[in-house]
Amino acid sequence: VGGQFLRRQPINHISASDMYVGNIVEVVGHQFLLRDADESTFKLMECDEKTFPYSDTARLQRILSSKQDMIKAYFISHYDGNGMLDLEGLAKCCSAIGLVINHAELNTIWRRIKRHNTSSSVPFNKLLKFSAEETFGVKN
Repeated sequence: VGGQFLRRQPINHISASDMYVGNIVEVVGHQFLLRDADESTFKLMECDEKTFPYSDTARLQRILSSKQDMIKAYFISHYDGNGMLDLEGLAKCCSAIGLVINHAELNTIWRRIKRHNTSSSVPFNKLLKFSAEETFGVKN
């Protein structure tokens, strides 16, 4: 395999808003799945919700706030005794309550509820607390 894949050439326009985890971008006829990002990239995206709407923590908190009763009901019916939630469990909860979100939004919620926690799971009440938080001093 040879060639000049990365030689200087015109490419389709890719904007910053196209760059989020889970998106597929096309470069020179090849598709690339954006699988992950480093910590500084996530922080940058979370600080610029206009450019990166899938990383808008306040918007996601408002959405979860409107589904708070459904989240509680989900955990009551799916409680397995340990009270912990991992990323897969968060995805299942969101799906079960009818919340249609993409991988980047799921990641943003997970990063917010997992803040200051180094383990792969968190107490599920962190999701409930996040959904009940006030945004900019106004209860949603």
